[in-house]
Amino acid sequence: MSRFYLGLSTSGHDPALALVDPAGRLVFAEATERFVQDKRAWGIAPDHAPHLDQALKTAGFVQGRDALTVASSWSGVKADIPVQVSHALLPAQDGLWLRILQAQAQGQAGASLLRLGLAETMPAVLRFDHHLCHAAAACFQSPMQDAVCLVIDGEGEVGAVSLFDLRRRSLARRWRSWGPGSLGTFYAWLTRLCGFDWRLGEEWKVMGLAAFGEVLPDLAVALEPMLAVDRGRLRLADAAAIETGRAAASRHMRSPGGPILQAADLAATGQAVYACLVDRMLASCAHEGTTNLVLTGGCALNSSYNGTIVGRTPFEQVFVPSAPADDGNAVGAALLAWMQDTGASALPASDGSPYLGSTADSLRIAKLAGNCGAAAVSDLSTGMADILAQRLAEGHVIGVMRGRAEFGPRALGNRSILADPRPAGMKDRLNERVKGREAYRPFAPVVPADQVDRWFERAQPSPYMSFTLPWRPHQRNRIPAVVHEDGTGRVQTVTPSDNPWLHDLVEAFGRRTGVPVILNTSFNIMGKPIVNAVEDALGMLMTSGLDGVLIEDILIEKERGGDPR
Repeated sequence: MSRFYLGLSTSGHDPALALVDPAGRLVFAEATERFVQDKRAWGIAPDHAPHLDQALKTAGFVQGRDALTVASSWSGVKADIPVQVSHALLPAQDGLWLRILQAQAQGQAGASLLRLGLAETMPAVLRFDHHLCHAAAACFQSPMQDAVCLVIDGEGEVGAVSLFDLRRRSLARRWRSWGPGSLGTFYAWLTRLCGFDWRLGEEWKVMGLAAFGEVLPDLAVALEPMLAVDRGRLRLADAAAIETGRAAASRHMRSPGGPILQAADLAATGQAVYACLVDRMLASCAHEGTTNLVLTGGCALNSSYNGTIVGRTPFEQVFVPSAPADDGNAVGAALLAWMQDTGASALPASDGSPYLGSTADSLRIAKLAGNCGAAAVSDLSTGMADILAQRLAEGHVIGVMRGRAEFGPRALGNRSILADPRPAGMKDRLNERVKGREAYRPFAPVVPADQVDRWFERAQPSPYMSFTLPWRPHQRNRIPAVVHEDGTGRVQTVTPSDNPWLHDLVEAFGRRTGVPVILNTSFNIMGKPIVNAVEDALGMLMTSGLDGVLIEDILIEKERGGDPR
């Protein structure tokens, strides 16, 4: 009998599941929202039975032969902690709602094993500290042997910040913050003031909007004291400082229906205050002996800040995992369960791949491709890179569903929409006709890792789009569709080992155009998760401005000219 380890993200939001095999290999990880096609999947069980069934089959688990240990990403139920829910920034009812959902997810973790016939009674569940799950997942994916690991999120069991030491891939907590005080909550509050909804994960919109605004010194002076940094730990300020910040911010807030750019200065100032606070935390975390930083927790999704760390702080190398937020904690829980069961003191080795999710159903591809009314269906099993490079250079916009889905919020080539970054109008075309989102929203560039220094200042590896970097000024007019308002881009670097087919495509596009850069955005429309099923991909082809969809090796197009072969 072989034993697999099922990790569940049990926060009540961003549920996910992960499977580690008996050898300590991460063999599957996927957010629940992908399977159920419900953004952030609030209140849905992370071991949603049909999703779990599919995951077990993908991982090679055989019912009747193999056993399953279940682990959750919290040590307890937040509602059991005798702490009053704060309403200093977000409404108290939001906090109560979150606690109810977390208690539900924790209490029902593992129940789907009954539905699938994998248990006769409610299974025992191993429960692990929330921030330890963050740290384990991040350090597992990291290539670093030694580092400091900083976790910054909305909240853990007793605080929103923890610091761990990674030594020879073994983790030990150095300290944790206690009590209220959260950068995640601060940014959610900022998102609300800018007229967006943090519950839909719209913090992205604030980061993008900040590039259009100016930092207002008086507002920054009012906002910064709302949170205090004490030896790296974060705490909420007193009522007077909170009220001063709230009053100052309210003068710049935007109603949800108001002009977007009305909130640009508020977004820029809030982002600057966020950066100032994290700077102070990192200064307290640095110590003699390592210049490596692993940064994780939901706040590690702030790529605008992440790109400023190297060269401006004591840290020379920074790693951010592909799924630093709570969905990634499913991986941490599964790994910690494996380590506890086997007695391993160090995290197992990882190749760092984010391609850990579902694959397209090959039988569905053949059946649906001929029924969707497409003008052309082509097999690209040979010559794919050159053919797609020509399509992109001709101005076609192509959706991609190929290989295993990425784990984390960013599309990294396997569930992406790809386009030519050279036309100035491509950004508006994609936002209006394909994504259906606000006109200011930016797009990401994919660049070969060995050429990133030619295109970006402060060049560094960014395989998961974790870092926003400044474009070199003389390159910006060559790729206007992926240059943000402040001259930056959230870059994805790619190597032949990371993603061979995407690397080949970027290289082929570079040979054809002289520009080895491709525009990449997630394969979805605004408000929906990234596509999961073949039907999702073809539905978007038929109802949006996409020109074609590549599903595995099959290119399905609405219309095209002569065959490039």
